[in-house]
Amino acid sequence: MTEDQFFNDLQRSLNQAIDHAKGKPSKTRTKTVEIKELANFTAEDIKTLRLQMQLTQKSFAALMGVSIKSVESWERGTNHPSGSASRLLEILRNEPQVAEQQEIISV
Repeated sequence: MTEDQFFNDLQRSLNQAIDHAKGKPSKTRTKTVEIKELANFTAEDIKTLRLQMQLTQKSFAALMGVSIKSVESWERGTNHPSGSASRLLEILRNEPQVAEQQEIISV
């Protein structure tokens, strides 16, 4: 690293520290991304996923962080998962083993 490169890196770091102290968002810590739309899950989709994972409604509710009543109403089609629940359902549908890999559930 040349002396000029070192000085430029040091100056950039100091400017970032000053911006941070002033509460300005750091441009180096954010990036532009595209977020996929939330998937829509039917009552049958949810029940099929739960059964594929070999979970009771009670266990599935605990995994999802919702009440058993929520899972029951999702599976009856009288209610639908919220945004965060839909995102988690999508992750579980794509990679059902993730709950075990992350040690959220143990068999």
